[in-house]
Amino acid sequence: MKKDFQKYKKHDDSKDSSPPPQYPGDTKPQLPESNGRIPPPIPPRDYNTKEEAPQMKRVEESIPSVNIATGDNIFQNPITTTPPVSCIQTSSIHPVPLPKFYKQQGTIQTNNFYGNLLVEQQNLPVWTHPYSIWKSTDDQFKGLGISHTSASQRVYGDDPNMNPVKYFFNPVGICSMMLSAEEFQSENFEFLVGDLERFSAGLKFATKGGELNVKIVQGMGFITGVYDGTIVPTVLSKVGFQKLQPMESLSHGLNKYIITLFDNTQWIIYTNCGLIQQSANCLTTSNFNGQKIIQIAKLPNQESIKHYDSVAGSYVVGCDLEGELSYDNSLCDYSFTYDINGQSTTGKVLQWVLPHHVESMHQSMIGDLAENMNLDSTCKGHMTAFITKKFTMVEKLQPQDLVLDPWSDKSGVSGYSENSKMKIREIAQSEINSFDVINESNTDSMYTAGKILDKGAFMLYVAAYVIKDANLTNIMLEKMKTAFQRFIDNKQQAPLCYDNNWKGIVSTSGLQDGNFYCDFGNCFYNDHHFHYGYHIHAAALVALADQHYGDGRWMNNAKPWIETLIRDVCNPSKKDTYFPVFRSFDFFNGHSFANGLFAHGDGKDEESSSEDYHAYYGIKLWGLVSNNKSLVSIASLILSIEKRAMNMYMLYKNDNTIMPPNFIRNKVSGILFENKIDHATYFGMNKEFIHGIHMIPITPMSNYIRDTEFVTQEWNEMALGQLANSIDGGWKGLLMLNSAMYNPQKAWEFFSQPNFQMSWLDNGMSRTWSLAYCAGMGGC
Repeated sequence: MKKDFQKYKKHDDSKDSSPPPQYPGDTKPQLPESNGRIPPPIPPRDYNTKEEAPQMKRVEESIPSVNIATGDNIFQNPITTTPPVSCIQTSSIHPVPLPKFYKQQGTIQTNNFYGNLLVEQQNLPVWTHPYSIWKSTDDQFKGLGISHTSASQRVYGDDPNMNPVKYFFNPVGICSMMLSAEEFQSENFEFLVGDLERFSAGLKFATKGGELNVKIVQGMGFITGVYDGTIVPTVLSKVGFQKLQPMESLSHGLNKYIITLFDNTQWIIYTNCGLIQQSANCLTTSNFNGQKIIQIAKLPNQESIKHYDSVAGSYVVGCDLEGELSYDNSLCDYSFTYDINGQSTTGKVLQWVLPHHVESMHQSMIGDLAENMNLDSTCKGHMTAFITKKFTMVEKLQPQDLVLDPWSDKSGVSGYSENSKMKIREIAQSEINSFDVINESNTDSMYTAGKILDKGAFMLYVAAYVIKDANLTNIMLEKMKTAFQRFIDNKQQAPLCYDNNWKGIVSTSGLQDGNFYCDFGNCFYNDHHFHYGYHIHAAALVALADQHYGDGRWMNNAKPWIETLIRDVCNPSKKDTYFPVFRSFDFFNGHSFANGLFAHGDGKDEESSSEDYHAYYGIKLWGLVSNNKSLVSIASLILSIEKRAMNMYMLYKNDNTIMPPNFIRNKVSGILFENKIDHATYFGMNKEFIHGIHMIPITPMSNYIRDTEFVTQEWNEMALGQLANSIDGGWKGLLMLNSAMYNPQKAWEFFSQPNFQMSWLDNGMSRTWSLAYCAGMGGC
């Protein structure tokens, strides 16, 4: 059935002016010194610092008050449960070996928060937030290291006295606490992982006499160790125990201790066996028959003791994701439902959530708030504690008119002027006839090929739905079908294969020799949502045009291949046993992670917010043209979450209260890690690289995420106009197309000028789409 996509209202064409920038806390903090261009060594910890008091607005101020429909969980149905498309062969080899499992029945996450515990030496930290944990094999300190860093411990550079600084990071490896056993110090333990899920993982430290089991879950309030066998549990600290204070035992038999370390931080321990201080660095346990449990948490303040008491004995072992649309499909709630073991007085668990969770939480969560209980995260502001079994949030979905045409967060412009269509037709006729998408997309890189295919797809869309030229549309449509067929048949220079070890679709480039530089590390699961997102979006536009101008059969031809790519990136259900659930998007952090099977001391990372949301925009469009309502709902929810989270953690307006005040003036994150933010890119330090990688590609979704207020501030405060005037190459065109969200008239003048040079276009950009975008934003 052919769909009619209406034309949408646009904004007025008035020029914006930028107010003088105002920043919260516009003072220079006292920061550690740095003398070089590389991050300085971690400084000695300031043992006299206190936890910074969070400046939190009341959570009631912005809580949505909505009624959610009673219906199906949008995540319950798989896209399909069939094997990957038959043209993609299965490979049983991969350069990265699987870790040792104690139990793993499902698929394996490759881009998840616990990735460091799966690869190489398995000894780098992972961040559950607010804690980091790691496997330690240091002499006399063998076990599970535990750390929490406050904002006062952050290290800033290159020059810490600058505003903005280039980067900040949190010290790693400060072993405040450690779950261990006496036997671990005298004999080697075997480290195993298992029960790997989207939000959780299981860790096992096994010796001949017994084992320590720990479940790590994003946002967990306690680090809980469960000891089986005859091994003797110990709690260690490299910082050192200044004071062990026994407290009154809880009614259900748990012993409680307040621990003061030599850095003056306080921690709380609950256990069913007694603790005895053996040395300044070791607490051992008294004799106890049966399974032994030790729960550890940091104490933000004395008021938090009552909150910990209410949940002590219970611990989270997993988390299930649920989502549901409102009656009118304008809102979607999503929930973290916690799997709980043990017993407590409330039967609930304490969970930490991030600012974007609090801002969007459902009104029903107010009663679960743990008053005055906050800890710092590494890079995402203050975390808030809730005592609950389920945490529910609500997001407003995209406006109904944000689909295919350029979209602005302003109003007032409707359609394209005749003058703009004349110019667009002139350029489209020349560009479509000369663009050799068939050969240009024949590369050994899925990323590069995807960008070039998407370039052609945007040109096709303009021909079909902006200037409505049937002849040009048919020319471009046939080119796109031919170019795509090479990939649909999997006969490109570096074919894809199904990796039967880690369970995913990877490039064969680098598979045999382990060269992780091939195709930006695709074989190692790097950037899959970036790479495949371009293909998915391009295919959606080709399928749409074919429904209206062709025979309508291309969708069925391309569907098995495209939906195999979607499943690799965005599989919503464990019922699909060929791919992990949501490989890329992290519902806890609010954005995707691009880093795959690599160990990194600062955790997973992402350097392009725009290619992140472009992937889910493409998936949403594919859902629309293929009439897959579940896919549309899931992608729409992800885009709404990203709009909120990215504007807290990656795109910085002047009134941002999440980032350190001396970092906000960078306007964009650069590379966002789990433990640091570096205003840089992996491919260079040029300003156009750092800002442009958060713009590319410019699409109808761009102004939804990058609103006009942000674009205006970034353009003026970072002097991007002067920068664009001073450079050549594709970054010039990208900066100018981005400016259409701020000053569409000037952007139109740039792309329509008679002396325009095609070298100013990135290899994924066309002048045809650039003109259509500028005009659609009110530029002509």
